[in-house]
Amino acid sequence: MLDNSNSKPRFDRRSFVTAAGAAGITGLAGCTGIGGLGGGGGSKGGKTTIKYWTLFGGGDGKAMEKMVNKFNKSHDKITVKRQRLPWDQYYDKLYTALTGGNAPDLAVVHASQLAVYQDVLQPLGDLVNDETAKGYVNSIWKQVQLDGKRLSLPLDTHPIAFYYNKSIFEEAGLDPEKPPTSPKAFKNACDTIASKTNKLAFSPTPYGPGELLRVYLAFLRQSGGQLLTDDKSEAAFNNETGLAVAEYFSNITGKWNWDKPKMSDNRWEKAFYAGDLAILANGTWFYGPAAEQDFEFGMFKPFVYPGGNQQYTWADSHTLAIPMNPKRSDEKQQAALEAARWLTQETNIWGTEAGHLPASKSILESDALRKSKVWNKTLSTFYEMANNDALAYVPRTSTVDTYQERISDNLAQIYSQQVSPQKGIEQAANGVNKALKKNKK
Repeated sequence: MLDNSNSKPRFDRRSFVTAAGAAGITGLAGCTGIGGLGGGGGSKGGKTTIKYWTLFGGGDGKAMEKMVNKFNKSHDKITVKRQRLPWDQYYDKLYTALTGGNAPDLAVVHASQLAVYQDVLQPLGDLVNDETAKGYVNSIWKQVQLDGKRLSLPLDTHPIAFYYNKSIFEEAGLDPEKPPTSPKAFKNACDTIASKTNKLAFSPTPYGPGELLRVYLAFLRQSGGQLLTDDKSEAAFNNETGLAVAEYFSNITGKWNWDKPKMSDNRWEKAFYAGDLAILANGTWFYGPAAEQDFEFGMFKPFVYPGGNQQYTWADSHTLAIPMNPKRSDEKQQAALEAARWLTQETNIWGTEAGHLPASKSILESDALRKSKVWNKTLSTFYEMANNDALAYVPRTSTVDTYQERISDNLAQIYSQQVSPQKGIEQAANGVNKALKKNKK
């Protein structure tokens, strides 16, 4: 499991670049003169050791451990030394390492975070050859490029969809093999569950307030709206479209009685495991935990917002980036690139065991993945959405964490009936605008 915490550092790009510059890190882009990716990268008379930082725990952590072990066994001249840091501490520690001049050779960086770290990540540019670049799904590959620079290699995409308990559907008299695929059918299913069972019908968040933004963004984009203006200078959801989605959220815990107006960490995930919640919005990583439950689950696309004539779901990607380090040799940098390429393109473990949608075309088309249980249960649906450009990533700015938090906090107040949708959206937009203005370059 991953992404179930909102504990992220609060720092802006300006202060980050200043601190990094003091450590002698900035300005190194393109200074190494390395050629295309290859299978070598070793040093004479011994192995090149690559320090690799990850934030993966649980099933994700076990899968990544297997991947690294497999890499090490298949490479005579490169050894990857994996270090796992807790999710809620990861970006703080990475920031400290980067600004302190003690960066790892390879690090996991979410696509949504690339704008924050772009000045201290090694731009890959021509270091990545065409064969490697063409090996990724285009809609995912685009997410590792920012301001014309290639900043990392994509490991996956992890969108959200709606998981559901088939036993509760049966209890409510609904067909468990025919989940809702339209706004009308979705509302009918939730209303039926709420009226004919003692179960909660639906929650747009599995873990806490922060995740409300995911479904809000999905529904907003489905109805033609967006979070920020095209130039990312101010909020773009303080209008009729953004308000309508907020009213939908308010109705879930109010008018429709699909859920309780109560915010608490992991309440919804626990309710789903206990068989007390019928439908839950969650991501690719939820396959493993859902499959371990006593009941059978299903999953369907979240294209169920009323009036939505576009198909979008929230998504993010894990990517592998090379932090700048003036002390790193060209040889070690080449080895880090090979590790990133291999981990993202040469093994299907990330899909079959962690449940994420690999970014590699060859892995996605492999028999091992296509014949796996996870493919039939979830990944084929996620793949279809990715292939149809239905993935909505948050607009990336140096203040991405701050502005997302302003929206999430107010959505939580709306969802828990503490403020009206109108007031909540106004407060969220004002908070976003202040954050963007404060840290504008």
